[in-house]
Amino acid sequence: MAGRTATHERTTFDPGTPAPAAHVATAATTPAVATVVPLVAVACAAAWIVLFYPGFMSPDSAEQLSQARTGLLSDWHSPIMALLWMATEHLVAGSAGMLVLHVALFWAGLALLARRIDAPPWVQAAFLIVLACTPPLLSLAGAIWKDVLLASLATLAFGVAGRSALFWPVALLATMSRHNAIPAIAVAVLLHLAPHGPSLRALANALVASAVLLALSLALNASVVQTRTTPVQMIALADLNGIAARTGDMPAVDECHHMTSAEPPARAVATGDPKVAAALARNRLRFDFCFDATASQTLLGQWTTLVAAHPLAYADVRATMASRLLGFRETPGNFMMAQSNYDPTNLGIEPPVAASPLQMRFGEWLWRLQMQGVFRPWIYGVLVVAAAVVATRRRRWWPCAIALSGIAFELALFLVAPSPDYRYSYWMIVAAMISAAWLLAETIGGAARRAMRAHAGERRAA
Repeated sequence: MAGRTATHERTTFDPGTPAPAAHVATAATTPAVATVVPLVAVACAAAWIVLFYPGFMSPDSAEQLSQARTGLLSDWHSPIMALLWMATEHLVAGSAGMLVLHVALFWAGLALLARRIDAPPWVQAAFLIVLACTPPLLSLAGAIWKDVLLASLATLAFGVAGRSALFWPVALLATMSRHNAIPAIAVAVLLHLAPHGPSLRALANALVASAVLLALSLALNASVVQTRTTPVQMIALADLNGIAARTGDMPAVDECHHMTSAEPPARAVATGDPKVAAALARNRLRFDFCFDATASQTLLGQWTTLVAAHPLAYADVRATMASRLLGFRETPGNFMMAQSNYDPTNLGIEPPVAASPLQMRFGEWLWRLQMQGVFRPWIYGVLVVAAAVVATRRRRWWPCAIALSGIAFELALFLVAPSPDYRYSYWMIVAAMISAAWLLAETIGGAARRAMRAHAGERRAA
């Protein structure tokens, strides 16, 4: 087993605890060396803030800032982000406060995870540096999106899992951050309850605890919103449009859900992302969002009726959505944010800050990488599955759990993804990079220790 003594077999996963002194050179146990990981984490966080400052906002994030300033919350987006934004607004106005919050949460979690890697401190520090420079993470890390908030909170949840009661408020915030966050967080709950490896009893306890977390998050989110919009209609509309396009069966939805034009809606074109508009056009959209409660209930009823009437067409719609989401043929939409792109006149907030020369070059670099296929989520899907398999073979529970969390989250998207956006897969991509880098770090650490022991043996022989 990589990074562990081979004198006996273990019947359970190793918990992924920090490497003890027996595994590390004496110098690596000094206080000065012990500060390497936190110092590198702070340096990486500072570099991200400099690169992304003051944070990049889209129409979605600008809408949540508007809600934070007015206090009028809607359930279209999970309201916890607007509530957190209210808090950061007291410190610094605009997107900068949320950028610092996202980055601080993410790097605090990564620093805690790095200390669990069974490798010398210099390898743990290298683990952090590698992740800081990874394009699939960098491409969205500066976006003030709930997808990034979820990734930051989920990383911190794994970081504090098995350590203290702090896990539960972090897990609750993570569950509240996206309507579909629970598949990712449920695995972290299992890890917290069973830090030394899973068991049937721990699995049952985790299922109960996850159900409580989900119910509590739904209740808390519902208690603070003033405007109810039936956000599940996003999924229903994607399915209805796809099934209608395939079968010609037009559901009898209320008039406000009907589009007035066969062209892709202006809201899709206004994002500036041609792939989103093209995907909508390919589905031959016939229905659009409507926030009337009665009309939305009619829509949801027609959704279940149409799915039941055309199960094969529904499966085809979902399979096609999954294929586009994973980027088998082309890079999904919203794969990068290198500058803000919202219309301030619509939302009544200040104009977006112009991109700096550094950010312009950063965006050009990301675009060139996109041409090389770097932002195809299927690549990281393969990586996260491979990481789960390798971690299981090595009996390394921590990286295995992180990988499984990414897999569970992505599998759930097969049913709930409303459009083929890269950002929806962001947690799976983050989980893939963390778990794979963890296993690589332990492999390098094991090789380094073997080399040190061989060197020490040679010196004794001499």
